[in-house]
Amino acid sequence: MRASLDTVWVGAVGAFFITALTMPLVLRAWKALGRRDQEVSLRKVHTGEIPRAGGLVMLFGFGVALIAGLAGNNPLSLTHHLFSVTPLTGSLLGALIVGLTGLYDDLVGLRARTKLLMQIVAATVAVLYGLHWPALELLVGWELWWITPPLTALFLVAAVNAVNLMDGLDGLAGGIAFIGFATILVSIVSAPVVGPVNIAVAWTTACALGAVGGFLVFNRHPARVFMGDAGSYFLGFLLAALLLHTRPVRWRVPELQFVIPWLVLTLPFFDMGMAVLRRKLRGQPVFSSDSDHVHHRLLAAGFSHAHAVALLWACTAMFAVLAYLTVIGVGGWWNVLGTVVALLVASVLLGYHRLLTRLPAFSGERRVGWRDRRREVMEILAALRRLEDDAEGDAGPTRWRRLAPEVGELLRRLGVPGFEVRVGQATVVEHGTTDGTWAFLGLPLPDPQQGQRAELRLALAVRLPDLQQEQLMLLERVVGLMAGASSAARQWVPARGSLQEQPAEPGG
Repeated sequence: MRASLDTVWVGAVGAFFITALTMPLVLRAWKALGRRDQEVSLRKVHTGEIPRAGGLVMLFGFGVALIAGLAGNNPLSLTHHLFSVTPLTGSLLGALIVGLTGLYDDLVGLRARTKLLMQIVAATVAVLYGLHWPALELLVGWELWWITPPLTALFLVAAVNAVNLMDGLDGLAGGIAFIGFATILVSIVSAPVVGPVNIAVAWTTACALGAVGGFLVFNRHPARVFMGDAGSYFLGFLLAALLLHTRPVRWRVPELQFVIPWLVLTLPFFDMGMAVLRRKLRGQPVFSSDSDHVHHRLLAAGFSHAHAVALLWACTAMFAVLAYLTVIGVGGWWNVLGTVVALLVASVLLGYHRLLTRLPAFSGERRVGWRDRRREVMEILAALRRLEDDAEGDAGPTRWRRLAPEVGELLRRLGVPGFEVRVGQATVVEHGTTDGTWAFLGLPLPDPQQGQRAELRLALAVRLPDLQQEQLMLLERVVGLMAGASSAARQWVPARGSLQEQPAEPGG
């Protein structure tokens, strides 16, 4: 079996070249469609319009390499077949379900609740096929055996979303997944006894490793392609599922066996935990987006794009080494203690310990407590939802004029004293004042007529980087309200405009 394990690198090399050689063809086809993703977001850290085709190509490269391994006369085909009802087959089916769900979201758009439902379906399929968590079963005991399947499914769903949240800088999520798959593969190679299940898992991991490597060739900064939700969902699910197949090379207490998957995914779960905590404290929906993730804070601290990614890769590699040491029986509880200390230090260095401090008001010089801020954010969100319902069916200038008075009042509460909507060179809606405006923030709106450029211009009293996270989130909701687009739909329009700050005109 040891000699058979040495051949798994064929799958990695095959997946790498299939992905790397297919990517340019898909990118040309994507651009040949003549459509661009013009999603308006204040959270973007890139410029230009970059295709979200990486996940599709990774799925293709991984699938072709894996099917070739199953069809050929090699160790994988001798130990596994395509329609076997095994935990590994369930893991692959679940990864395929979430990958296709993410692909549909990249191309068309899905509501958050629909995506979550499909993730739960995928995790349920994997569990029904026999995927289980031995360390968790040992921890809870046979008396509570019934709780382990839903907890296993919950872990898979959490991993999908954790990896998705880390997909914010070029190469970041792909590099984390690459390190994770490499850790699993090295752990299997280190095992003194390699059985048929180990070989099948090793082949699958090697194919995933190669596919991610081929994608990273085009995703390193500055990226030519993004993985999109298709890639982050697929990689997050498959990585978590394969980690549950990883066993220590010798007996460890259940607690140490249990932490192995968590150690590999320490950084994504830390980032997701901080995201859930701060959103709850700020009164914003948990599934809403913000620009306060770990990588955003590194950029705000002065790190360059490439240096921030390199630092987070290094942190992931450090936690992966601790996981590997736990697998081979070195370190034990010291590995867990080191991880906890590292996370506490990181929380302080990144400033997350200030989440409960008093904050500057959205407008004015006074400071407010986090409870008052949370109440105000929730009030504005409720008002925006009410306006969305009231203005349903309206579009273009009719919608903008109808919403202007109440939107203007909400913007004033957010520290934006005035706004206007322009179509071409004509101003069709104007509200509030521009006195003391530092700059105009121009955001594109859907065209009321073919060939016309529509733009929402917000009068900012401060620089865009000085806006608080809650302000950015609420301003994005205001833009969505004015645009009249469904929050689930991804808008595909010809490339014309860009998000930009424009200096205030003389005289305000």
